[in-house]
Amino acid sequence: MPNGMSLVDDFLLVGNNEADALFGTLTMVVDGQSFAVVWNDARQTYEGALGGYENEIQAIAVAQPSHVANPILLLKKRCTIGADAYRISEVIVGTVAVSFTLTSINNSK
Repeated sequence: MPNGMSLVDDFLLVGNNEADALFGTLTMVVDGQSFAVVWNDARQTYEGALGGYENEIQAIAVAQPSHVANPILLLKKRCTIGADAYRISEVIVGTVAVSFTLTSINNSK
């Protein structure tokens, strides 16, 4: 099997388009690329330890591997999904999916 892909990987990849259609997709724009993502989850917290509140957002968006060029190079890049801006704080590249952990645009971590 080329690139270490197995028959199981092939089977799972066949379902990506159907999963996108079932869950619905949004368009993620980052570093000159534009591709469909499935919005996995999001959470918002407030930190007030230093006397003022700081809004923290964390979300996960998942894309098909064939739709994203060089996903690891997108780490720490600014991206938009719809009218909302985020920073990519983690990239997990798998055979079947690429997961992006998104944080507040002001978060440089």
